[in-house]
Amino acid sequence: MANRKNNITASRLWGGLLALLLFAGCIENDIPYPVLKGAITDIRVSGQISSPAINEAEQTVEIFLADSVDLKSVTLLNFEVSNDATVTPPITTRLDLTQPLVYTLTTFQDYVWTITASQSIERYIKVENQVGQAVFDTNSKIVIVYVAADADLSNIKILDMKLGPHGSAIIPDYRNITDFTTSQQFGWFYKDRYETWTIRLVKSSISVSTGSVNAFAKYALVEGEYNTSLGTPSFQFKKKSESQWHDFTDIKLDGGAFSAKISGLEPETEYVVKAVAGSVSGTEKSFVTESAPQIPNSGFENWCKEGKSWFPNADLTAANYIWDSGNIGSNTLGEKNPTTAEESVTIKGKAAKLASTSIVGVFAAGNIYTGKYVKTIGIGAQLDFGIPFTARPSSLKGYYNYTPSPIDKARSQYAHLKGQNDCCNIYIILADWDKPFEINTTDGKFLDIQNDKHIIAHGELLDDKGTGGKYREFEIKLNYRDLKRTPKYILVVAAASRYGDYFTGGTSSLLYVDEFSLSYE
Repeated sequence: MANRKNNITASRLWGGLLALLLFAGCIENDIPYPVLKGAITDIRVSGQISSPAINEAEQTVEIFLADSVDLKSVTLLNFEVSNDATVTPPITTRLDLTQPLVYTLTTFQDYVWTITASQSIERYIKVENQVGQAVFDTNSKIVIVYVAADADLSNIKILDMKLGPHGSAIIPDYRNITDFTTSQQFGWFYKDRYETWTIRLVKSSISVSTGSVNAFAKYALVEGEYNTSLGTPSFQFKKKSESQWHDFTDIKLDGGAFSAKISGLEPETEYVVKAVAGSVSGTEKSFVTESAPQIPNSGFENWCKEGKSWFPNADLTAANYIWDSGNIGSNTLGEKNPTTAEESVTIKGKAAKLASTSIVGVFAAGNIYTGKYVKTIGIGAQLDFGIPFTARPSSLKGYYNYTPSPIDKARSQYAHLKGQNDCCNIYIILADWDKPFEINTTDGKFLDIQNDKHIIAHGELLDDKGTGGKYREFEIKLNYRDLKRTPKYILVVAAASRYGDYFTGGTSSLLYVDEFSLSYE
């Protein structure tokens, strides 16, 4: 169930066929070369702030860099490709990422890959009597700063300014410029880079404004703008049905803008919020908190059997078919269920026992996931990952008990892992797919957690040490990539062997999981 690309190595059969063709040189070679894709599987550079976005379908890589990195001279720390592909031109330890870099990866075919870099520069301007945040137009290099209606534009004090990368200098010194009756120009310098920005100050009649509200189940993210001369701002909120307002002063200031996470709310409840500064209040805004559902049978109390296979559901009706495993595939040649109910080693009632094993010489990982096992394809399977779900939890909680064993079964691309401890994997994903994500282990179609643009939030637990034969409580925090999108599906996966999708793991690894729950705090 791990997030990895499926790199298929050439079989010995091809070596034999090619030798025969060379021996019989007069015979026309009409046998196609094997398809071994050349792909960039990892790249690490100095100043990188997150994992690269590798898109194998489009053959592109985007590297995310801190704003202090000199794009003309980026130090390469690690570069990996699949199937021992040859890279042309040769990769160097210093990269000029001011323009896209194009490389050809050659196996039996050529694959053209493009590497780009992006920098997110934090920019801000803070002035006296400011209202709201400064508005930056990165295309025209113009900044609009709003100030109070009674502000004297000929005598404005700039408190702080950042226009370029961290460590860049601003000329002229903004502390010496006070007349903004007309636009002023400032330039930032960083090493051999330079950029000019035009700053305009505009009067605003707004004193306090209540901004956007992003309501979750038990908290809301709220924003506001205010005239900084009014003093420290805050928010007030209450249930729609009540008359008493509650003050919320734990705010984050950003010039003339402020924000807060108002917690302690109740699900599916209507509230009202307003921004406040001094004796002035912004417009009241109503919002309704989301629901806080749980995934059915997350305590793994209910199990049923159909044919030779056990299922972690009360029955297989549409309403109750929530969880599945690889049991159907494992039972193709005989009854052997890697995933079963456990009644002794539990936290409460029953638990799920996920036991990795070998069936007729083929590795099978004990696993459980929200979704359905569709069908067996060869020694692999087609799965539907995810069930419908529209809420936005903050974390997945539960208990696990893991005993890893040394990896003794491995596909060729993971042969180097043999002898190392197996690793269990528990993860959660929220996504806005239009239908369940289709996995096909035979064709190598897997979920690309890193690059799937439909994934809204993700969290993961990995453990190759084990829990010493005891249950350990866990909480997997969800990392939201976009706080404004609403999911359509939730995927929860637990596997005794991280590389089970690739038929790699330890045949004695054992994972128990129990009492899963979603937190909305």
